[in-house]
Amino acid sequence: MPEEPICKVLLTMEQKSIPVEVRGPHNIYDPYTGKKLEASFTPSSYPMITTTEGIKWGQDFPGVYQIVIVPDEADVGVTVNGTTYFGVVAFYQIENRLSAVNWLSLDEMTSALLCANFLPRDAYQKEAIATYAIALRSLIYNQMETTTNPYWDVKAEDCAYQGRTVARVDAAFVDAMKATRKIVMTDGIQVPLTRKAIDVLREKLPPASVETMAKEGKDARMILHKFFPDSMLTICINRNVDKNERQD
Repeated sequence: MPEEPICKVLLTMEQKSIPVEVRGPHNIYDPYTGKKLEASFTPSSYPMITTTEGIKWGQDFPGVYQIVIVPDEADVGVTVNGTTYFGVVAFYQIENRLSAVNWLSLDEMTSALLCANFLPRDAYQKEAIATYAIALRSLIYNQMETTTNPYWDVKAEDCAYQGRTVARVDAAFVDAMKATRKIVMTDGIQVPLTRKAIDVLREKLPPASVETMAKEGKDARMILHKFFPDSMLTICINRNVDKNERQD
């Protein structure tokens, strides 16, 4: 399962049938009981459908109206409607319709959104990337903390979440994500996670200024303090915040 805190992203809802593929070994669980329903050592690809007796995906799951598909390896992913996602994916049958919710760690969600629609495409200094990672993670975490829906935190379409379609693996990006793991700002970004909010956040952290400060030797804490002077950095664990500042 993904590392806490877990972000739950609604991928699709009210479909009669959903094409689902897992390209490697995986397990299937009932999220309500925690019971393992099936273990597969080979890839699986079937349309998921509803029946009066429960969900069907390659086989029937009698009396089960919700399942979670958990790949054995993190790099396998679950493909839903042609898009591959990090973490695991939960499926819910409500009457004769299906919904799919991606469960992934806060840091995985941050990485995905940074790559897809936040970071400019040119190379960045590590501390510039770290600055954006903390700011965007803060926006995501605020959404997780303030949502009232028990099944999902945000809709994929609202925040332009695209799963594994885009990725950065350069050293600066990897090091920045590792250095800022679970770090968020407090009192800095208290708005819903939407495309507009992401655009506004990017405007508040001008790329030219952020990059220049990073090249001058400023770290992410110093850069963020310039643009969000009333905020402090904390580490979030299990959907609550420990008041511990970043240790470099």
